[in-house]
Amino acid sequence: MKKQIVKAVCTSCGGTGLYAGFCEEKGHPVVCRSCKGTGCMEIIYEPFIERKIITGVKSVSLSQGSCIVTGVGKIGKEVSYEDFLEGKLKY
Repeated sequence: MKKQIVKAVCTSCGGTGLYAGFCEEKGHPVVCRSCKGTGCMEIIYEPFIERKIITGVKSVSLSQGSCIVTGVGKIGKEVSYEDFLEGKLKY
């Protein structure tokens, strides 16, 4: 699928095209560097049609987390990739 482009309100300036932080004198904003004064940002994305299938997967399990300090790796039961695709592994 072809990537899509949409315009969204600039998150740095709230769509004004101007930025006024703690260093700018009151009433004298500067042009927003994020959007170059346009007030918008382009978001480029690929629309989701369906989950992509990958090869070589034998089984799937839930993740304990992504921070080594709090724990990583699989937890709970494992299901086959086919069962995962059918929605049989729930959070």
